[in-house]
Amino acid sequence: MMHCPFCRNSAHSRTSRYLSDSVKHRYYQCQNVLCSATFRSMESVESIIRQPVAGDEPADEFIQGEMDKAPKQRPSATQ
Repeated sequence: MMHCPFCRNSAHSRTSRYLSDSVKHRYYQCQNVLCSATFRSMESVESIIRQPVAGDEPADEFIQGEMDKAPKQRPSATQ
């Protein structure tokens, strides 16, 4: 959730799309009926706090299986 840049009420995320592995556009709509502004934000990875260490294998088979799956992403409307 973000605040609307116009009326300062809450704005909810409606959709998002990745521009790269570390950058995403997120689209918002203001929840104030009298405002109803729509706007876009950009999220990006600013810095890495801790990188994975080689050999950090989870002991749980389910967790390992989920980590091996490719991330899901909806197709872009422009494609």
